[in-house]
Amino acid sequence: MHFSLFLGQAVSGWPHDTAAIDLGIEQAHYADEHGFTAVYSGEQHFNDYEPYGDGLGMSAYFAGQLNNAYVGLSVVPLVVHHPLLFIQRVNLLDQLAKGKSIVGISAGRPLQGAAFHVADLTPPERAALFDAKLDVVERAWAHRPGEKLEFDTGRESGSIGGRSGERIMPYSYRDPHPLYAIGTNTPAKITEAGRSGRLVHLGPFPLRAAADMAALYRRALTEGGADDAAVAHAMSWLIHTKMVMVADTDAEAWDHAEEAFRGPLTTPPWIHPTAEEQGKPLREVWKLPTGPIAPAMGRPESLSAYLHRIIIVGSPGTVAREVAAYGDAGLPHMHLRFAFGSAADPGIYRRSLELFATEVMPKVGSSLIPGPTTDQIRAEYRP
Repeated sequence: MHFSLFLGQAVSGWPHDTAAIDLGIEQAHYADEHGFTAVYSGEQHFNDYEPYGDGLGMSAYFAGQLNNAYVGLSVVPLVVHHPLLFIQRVNLLDQLAKGKSIVGISAGRPLQGAAFHVADLTPPERAALFDAKLDVVERAWAHRPGEKLEFDTGRESGSIGGRSGERIMPYSYRDPHPLYAIGTNTPAKITEAGRSGRLVHLGPFPLRAAADMAALYRRALTEGGADDAAVAHAMSWLIHTKMVMVADTDAEAWDHAEEAFRGPLTTPPWIHPTAEEQGKPLREVWKLPTGPIAPAMGRPESLSAYLHRIIIVGSPGTVAREVAAYGDAGLPHMHLRFAFGSAADPGIYRRSLELFATEVMPKVGSSLIPGPTTDQIRAEYRP
């Protein structure tokens, strides 16, 4: 299996920003040294989640420091970016990482709020705008000096390449473009991405639903004409997100999970605990029937469904069994958060990551995804 670290901590306000960022940097280096495939940053705006905010900046910081892992982004809401400026920053990241970069892009969450207010967007505009910007991005990656690229997304318009010396800069290190994935939780978008040969990044799902999405994606890749090697490559990057809390015993792990879910991880407003869930500790809620899940953030679901979707808790043996079940179900790449809320002692997060790397990963087996081969690097940059 492949494991990626996701720097997705939430904080209880600005005084905790520095500690959260520093802990993320510390965990990134630990993961790089202990067999993790990638270190992913996200992108958030005007809230207390992922307090570094600028995932591209965070990933660029890591690009020259990590020795083994890819630098990744999951996910960038493409709808709030100018597509050519986005290309410029992503290509630079790929240069800095020497082709070991991957960026997930999405239309953003329907109820994300502030970012869309700033961009003057309404939720119904998102899908069409995303597709228009993705078209520009893909054409820009294929651009060559001397060619004219014209674009109009409905929000930005213009051209590049019409004058001497005018070009995309820099070009990516990997040829013909950096690795990129569509961040989505919807079957229609997963199918569309698979049939077009694009990579996919998933959010948090419980086992059965995640397995269904993986099978759907695999079928779509085959329907689109992908050969066995292309399918294997795409499936290796089909990340799905989980929080993980590992401790020496199951009971201790649940104690730490309760601590981590204080403060900024108090029950989100779209979670509607059932009458039976009210007032119970998380370990008891976990045992209750889940009801329907809601993978799109902001859609109502029970607290039990939310927990089963987002978190794995337990001793190394318990966590290893759950992780192995995902691999057995056709999901070979897990995207894992080991720091949640800033109200908890960071020592429990350090210990959780250490136990996962030293006791869980050896039990289930882990491997890295190689960097680009010589023929996947632009000819001008080949050693």
